[in-house]
This record gives sequence, C-alpha cells and structure tokens, in this order.
Amino acid sequence: MKHFFSGILFKLNIVAAFFLLLSYLSVFVSPQHFWPLAIFGLLYPYLLIINVLFVLFWAFVLRKKFLLSLIVVLLGGAFLFRNIQFPLPFVKKDTKSEAPSFKVMSFNVRLFNLYKWIKVDNAGSEISKYVKAESPDIICFQEFYTRERGSLTEENLLRKLSPAKYKHIKYTLRKPGVSNFGIATFSRFPIINTGEIRFSNTFNQCIYSDLKVGNDTIRLYNIHLQSYRLQKENYEFLDSLKFAYNARQVKGLKNFTYRVKTAYIKRSVQADTVAAHILTSPYPVIVCGDFNDSPVSYAYQKISTGLKDAFIESGTGFGNTYLGRFPSLRIDYILHSPKLGAFDYAIPQIGLSDHSPVVCRIKKAEKRK
Repeated sequence: MKHFFSGILFKLNIVAAFFLLLSYLSVFVSPQHFWPLAIFGLLYPYLLIINVLFVLFWAFVLRKKFLLSLIVVLLGGAFLFRNIQFPLPFVKKDTKSEAPSFKVMSFNVRLFNLYKWIKVDNAGSEISKYVKAESPDIICFQEFYTRERGSLTEENLLRKLSPAKYKHIKYTLRKPGVSNFGIATFSRFPIINTGEIRFSNTFNQCIYSDLKVGNDTIRLYNIHLQSYRLQKENYEFLDSLKFAYNARQVKGLKNFTYRVKTAYIKRSVQADTVAAHILTSPYPVIVCGDFNDSPVSYAYQKISTGLKDAFIESGTGFGNTYLGRFPSLRIDYILHSPKLGAFDYAIPQIGLSDHSPVVCRIKKAEKRK
C-alpha cells in the first residue's frame, strides 16, 4: 500500500514538473499561435510552490525522486528572479548612487476609484497627495480619468501633481462635457515630441514622450496592455467552481474562456507592436506600464528583450503589484535601456487602487573600467 501511494504521488509530481516546464515555454510561444500555453505562465508561482513542496517531501523521505522537481526548478531559475528578489550577500544591488538621477513612477489608478470599487473617499485627492509627497520627476498613469468640472480636471490635477510641469495625455474614450478616460504622462522635464502606438479594437493604448533630461533625450513609453475585462458574472463563475456541468456552469466557462483567450491574443499583438517600435527609438528608452501579464509571459518577454528590469536590478522581496481578486501577481513594470541604470526600487503599499505604484530612480549607467 505504501508503494502504491508513493507511485501515485510521483505520477502527480511528474505532471507538476511537466506543467512547470510548460510555463517556461509559454514566454517563447505567442498566444496567437497557441493561447492555452499562456495559462501555464500565469500559474507559474503556484506551479513553482507545488514543485518545491515535492522536492522537500521526497528529500524528507530520503528518495532520489526529489531530483525531478529540483532539476526543473533550477532550469527556470531566471524566471524565479523575475518574481522575487532575495537579499543575497554575494549579489551587489545598486540601492544608492551619487550620480545624477531622477525618480520615475508608474501607477494604474483605476479611474481614481470612479465606481467606488474600494472603500476610500476622494481617492483622486488622496492619490494626488501621495504622488505630490513622493515627488517623482516622471509619472506614468494608466486608467487615467478626468472630469470637465470639479477636483479632477486636467488643470487641477497638474497643479496637485507638482513638480510635474509638462503633460502628455491621450484619451481613448470621451463623454463630451462630462468626463474623459485614457492614459497620461506627467513630467518635470520638457516634452519635446510625442506619439501614439495604436492598438486596434480596444481602449488599451501606448503613448511615448521624448523628454529633454539635461543634455540628453530619453524616450518614455507609457503602456497599458489588454486586460481580461472580466465582468461580475465571470467572478461569480470563479467563486462557484463546483463544476456541476449544468447549462449555467457551461455558459460561464465558455464566457470566461473567451475573455481569457481574447486578452492573451490581443496582448501578444500589442506586445509585438510595442517591441518593434522600441527598436526604432533613436534615444535610450524607459518603459513604464501595466502589462496585465506576469513576468513569465510572452508579453513581458517580448517587450523586455534587450532592456533591463528595475525590479531585478534593485528590488527586494516579492514583486507583486496587483491587489485585486488574484493577488501575488507582478503586472506593473519599469524597464529601461542598458545605457541607463535603476536603483532605489519600491512598491509602496498605499491601498488606493487595485494596483500598487512602482517607483525607482534612473541614472546613466556607469561605464565599466
């Protein structure tokens, strides 16, 4: 009986290890070609934990079977460090610098809590106070929202977001005379050129701004990639996963699958477009935004290729930035060209949106001697 259960457990271990390998593969295969593979990338943190538990279990009972999951986990070591950074004594992190630098913030503000998702009064004012106190030199907002009148007009926001002096705002949805929805970049550095990377059939978008920073010019990308656009009924479906296979359950599964599939495919197209545009930049780049995808994903892999990740450079601990229904996900990023360096990375837990802001300081990369 003991050998029987041991055999069953090892078969489950094989499945878990195989699924973890599929999560590694997901970053290289576009969802346009085979979208279900992307699900394994999303599940990477949980698949990793399961495999680590198998390693500990087999090691505890003195079985060489622990080598299976151990080898698979080690094969994906690079993916582990995209999600968590350990304060290892032999890894020197650039947490401070005497070189000239400027502070960058990326923050999905969820329309300043327009529809009262969280129990915070005057979220717009509270976010403005926080940003002003943090005093970033560059701010990239996703899910930006303004009203034609009141405290959330463009003029009032610009005044509250001091020291930001320059703005680049692109609205994808306008309600004339009432409100505007879009994406916004604020800067204390002059914006000498702007542009937009258009995504078809979506409200998501990407804008870029060329900033004059001292004697240098830097191209700043502000990105909001495709979301899953889950509705109330989708969350109700997930909360009632008993799989009774009645007509309502099947309908809910089809609707949820359709939304996930659509999001992954659209995101992959958007990531391809942004990555191609970054390659054409005549200046060093900084990429900020909400990718709506984890570090073990095609979208992240595509956009980050050739760039450095500020979290990997100078972050510590878990990198999760999303505070919604599915926590422990890192979906907000600050990336930059190798000609630049990042330090003092932080994910402030302020609870004013379903995302935490990400903040770091950017400087010129030091030349190697």
